[in-house]
Amino acid sequence: MTTPMTPTVHRRDVLTALGAGITSLAGCTSRTSPASGDDVDKTVYVGAYHWGYLIVDENGEEQEQVVLQRGAVLRLISFNTLSGQAVQALPSSIREAIPDHEALEERNKERIPPPSDGDFHELLEEANERFPDHSLAIMPSGQMQMGGGMMLHPVVLSHTATAPVVRQVGARQRDDYTLSCLTECGYGHPYMQLDGAIIII
Repeated sequence: MTTPMTPTVHRRDVLTALGAGITSLAGCTSRTSPASGDDVDKTVYVGAYHWGYLIVDENGEEQEQVVLQRGAVLRLISFNTLSGQAVQALPSSIREAIPDHEALEERNKERIPPPSDGDFHELLEEANERFPDHSLAIMPSGQMQMGGGMMLHPVVLSHTATAPVVRQVGARQRDDYTLSCLTECGYGHPYMQLDGAIIII
């Protein structure tokens, strides 16, 4: 079976890229707390699960896309749904909006081709155990590798995190952007992306 090619970056590479990304995007990203940032135009919560992402707005409503005006500042509060502590640190309205494990598995089955050998559920359970961590990168849709125009260089979303990861990014260039995992996470890893999730107009 042929699967789409996506970049695979191991934890060491992600951390290296993260350091470089923070330097190259100085003034565009920051490590502010969820409550700070008067200049923020929009805040969204991004949850990473095997093998997808969900976006929830401040009202606890799931969103398919985030649309921003050019020049706006977006605060991203990201977390791994396997991290109990990070999830508990979220507002209750956000926690309540996160689908349960079974619902997320059904979402996967709707968009990820079944394996040619093996059972989808068993592969998912194996991935949860062997590859519990994810990452979040935001790059122009259709871009197959890290490079120019990235809105967010990879941040690690660990299953052992004690708090969500908070970043602020500037909507500097009109385009549509895809959320992508660059950390190997099992069978569905090539499909762990949310195409056109952020649109800058």
